[in-house]
Amino acid sequence: MLRVRSLRAGYGGVEVLKGVSLHVDPGEIVAIVGANGAGKSTLLNAVAGLVKPWSGSVALGGREIAGETAETVAGRGCVLVPEGRQIFPGLSVHDNLLLGGWLRVRREGRRAVEREIGAMEALFPVLAERRLQAAGTLSGGEQQMLAIARALMGRPSLLLLDEPSIGLAPLVVKAIFATVAGLRNEGRTIMLVEQNARAALAVADRGYVMETGQVVLEGTATELSANRDVQRAYLGKEYRRIEER
Repeated sequence: MLRVRSLRAGYGGVEVLKGVSLHVDPGEIVAIVGANGAGKSTLLNAVAGLVKPWSGSVALGGREIAGETAETVAGRGCVLVPEGRQIFPGLSVHDNLLLGGWLRVRREGRRAVEREIGAMEALFPVLAERRLQAAGTLSGGEQQMLAIARALMGRPSLLLLDEPSIGLAPLVVKAIFATVAGLRNEGRTIMLVEQNARAALAVADRGYVMETGQVVLEGTATELSANRDVQRAYLGKEYRRIEER
């Protein structure tokens, strides 16, 4: 599905990604974990076309997309749910969803996309209840659901999730990750960037650990969760005590 090879990128003259290589296979969740500033979000932005790579390869379904515009990348089936959600606060929930499918509106017509909105409201029933409400008045968890639903409106082959748990209460985080796991069970392919390594690895199939712009460790989610270095750096002492009982 996605293959990234020797990817280098940054901002101005500052290199953030220093030769990142990884892959995401169809139908799996791959978690990218690491400390703040490790380059995780820059990686997603480079894949999504928001940051232009300096060098390296990004192939989606065997087709090179490195350096393409965000619109082109989205049109080819790779859609980003950005950190901080970045919904349109003054527009209604319905209109935010409609905008998520705007590339499809041009191809299939508005009626087909309106039907897809019904599917998103079935996936997130609270969005149906808030259909005409301004998106900016939703709770943080509801806004995150809207951001995910808006991305799904484009029917992506690869969904990129950037820090979906940020700023949310623990119970809401649990619900969001249950939704992410459910999407994988429906056959969707997801690349998930998260500082909450415990939650990310709990739903992921595989994972990569990033430090200072490089991949320093990779493995199955089970292997990474059991790794002492990962436990010490990202999962915390409480997690280690539970695992050792």
